[in-house]
Amino acid sequence: MAFGVSVGLFGVDQGWINFVGGKKASTDKQLSQETEETMSAEEEYAAITARLMNTDVAKECLENANEWKRLPYFWNAKDKSFESAFIPSTLHAPDKMSVEPVVFLNRNRQEFVFIMHIGKRLCGHDGIVHGGVQATLFDEVTARPAFWNLPRNIALTASLKINYRRPVVADQILVLKSQLANIEGRKATVTAQLEDVKGNTLSDAEALYVSPGNEKLFPDCSSKIKAFESTYPGTF
Repeated sequence: MAFGVSVGLFGVDQGWINFVGGKKASTDKQLSQETEETMSAEEEYAAITARLMNTDVAKECLENANEWKRLPYFWNAKDKSFESAFIPSTLHAPDKMSVEPVVFLNRNRQEFVFIMHIGKRLCGHDGIVHGGVQATLFDEVTARPAFWNLPRNIALTASLKINYRRPVVADQILVLKSQLANIEGRKATVTAQLEDVKGNTLSDAEALYVSPGNEKLFPDCSSKIKAFESTYPGTF
């Protein structure tokens, strides 16, 4: 069983509504037991999101608005495919991907930063996030530069290689960065790194994406990308 964890694609910051009346979402280790017991699901979701926004990497992106723009993590929650999508329907849940990750796009549209909290219910070894979860999320985040740069703004994973360098403890904030490394015609190579909030690399990955030729099965996503970028204020 591989060690590892990752950070993560496709709703907007209304996500805590999904947890109302449900099981309480997990908190970061620094939240006290008393706070955990007294906060409502909505308050806890908002508190964890605030912690993501308070990280150094988020502050740096926000302070450099000419270089970085905030994006949603999920595609439109009203899209008919949203409920069947694996990440929002399965991983985005209490004690798993606890809140919607915070995402920033670089003005070159080739680099992304993801900041997320991974809870305690995605483990393989006790207290260590499952390596398969990391593979899933690496697949998610490496797709972003591919979608933004390949023809018709559509991409399919052709291969994914991961180096698990350190075991990753669950119930903490993690940062994933992905970059377009190369593009040739309908093929794009993307690299990514998973880090803790101190900047230590926990794992890294390289993925190959292909823009499919079947336009009926995989329609053009360029209009969806434009709408996605307009979710939050600000332009490059």
